[in-house]
Amino acid sequence: MPLSEHEQRLLDEIEQALYAEDPKFASSVRSARPRNRARTMLALSVVGVLLGLAVVLVGLTANLILLGVLGFVLIVGSCVAAASALRGPRQNGTTSLAAQASQARNAKSNTLRTKMEDRMRKRFDES
Repeated sequence: MPLSEHEQRLLDEIEQALYAEDPKFASSVRSARPRNRARTMLALSVVGVLLGLAVVLVGLTANLILLGVLGFVLIVGSCVAAASALRGPRQNGTTSLAAQASQARNAKSNTLRTKMEDRMRKRFDES
């Protein structure tokens, strides 16, 4: 389930606050995933699409409808995996449009950020 615009904005603000408070921790979390994961996923997706095409062709030549359908499902799944790899997590410190908009709002007023920080501190103090 995707986040609402308000929730995404709050998440971006919390993320920016984390980067501001502890950049060393933020960089270690950011580099926890290998940088070439997207390339690996894209390569596997291309292999999956080619394999799916081969399965569809074999299914068509052997008049096996189920095999053709399975090949089609493999093609679609590979395309979805490729799309998610391309749109995946931010790398090399680039920021999304939502994060840039959040930074612009924060430049005008930090009241929402301070309110959220106070709420989080209260929750941790109560625990």
